[in-house]
Amino acid sequence: MAAGKVYAVRKGKVTGLLDSWEACREAVEGYPGAEFKSFKDPAQAQAYLAGSPDVSADSGGSENSGVQKASGGSEDSRMQGNGGKKRDRSAAFRTGLPDPAERPLGMGDPTGGLVAYVDGSYDHSLRRYAFGCVFILSDDRVYVKNGSGDNPDTAQLRNVSGEMLGAMYAVRWAMRNGFSRIELRYDYEGIEKWVTGAWKSKTELTRKYAAAMRRWMGSIEMRFTKVEAHTNVYYNELADRLAKNGLREREEIPEVWLMEELEPWAQV
Repeated sequence: MAAGKVYAVRKGKVTGLLDSWEACREAVEGYPGAEFKSFKDPAQAQAYLAGSPDVSADSGGSENSGVQKASGGSEDSRMQGNGGKKRDRSAAFRTGLPDPAERPLGMGDPTGGLVAYVDGSYDHSLRRYAFGCVFILSDDRVYVKNGSGDNPDTAQLRNVSGEMLGAMYAVRWAMRNGFSRIELRYDYEGIEKWVTGAWKSKTELTRKYAAAMRRWMGSIEMRFTKVEAHTNVYYNELADRLAKNGLREREEIPEVWLMEELEPWAQV
């Protein structure tokens, strides 16, 4: 927990001031219409509990929890708002996701490119593959997305299918949102090596993946960065958890959304 932080739960299974993210998450997860904010100033937290409309989370310039409401235990349901636009709320309450308030800052590209952590997963019992993406902007806003599929042919590559889908989704997201370059941070080497030709694409799926990525290089600059798996790299672990949760919570490959239609998973 961030030093001195308190969590004020205004609507939830438990209400009042709580001193840890885990306690807060337990109080709001699965509670329809739950409302909470995190604060460094207990007086501000008390004012929020009392119903003050002018209280902002984490006053005094500290990091923001990035979440103020929960609905049905998942923030990934699509909603209507913003003048009739679809809103795709972030997955902040999915089981096991890190606390947004604990995330490291300054991990984006200061020159304005997009940083994307991607990962994949597979569940043999479900015959389902999934991906997770974490998008980090230069101003420390973070968007997250996951998805899954069960095409029998695609499922033959197990978690590798999710890895490739995650990378492709990230590149398409970057292009649609007007980025001229993207850095893909991954832990499965094929994400880069099939594209560069260091690995020979031996299946139809990996050939299609490599061909698509090379084609998109004509529209966006790509850089690849290998991250060692399971080494407690915050955003890589977040992408991993998103992929695992996508197996059961997101039974589709989602369309690519504009940032204006999304709510960030975390922001300063």
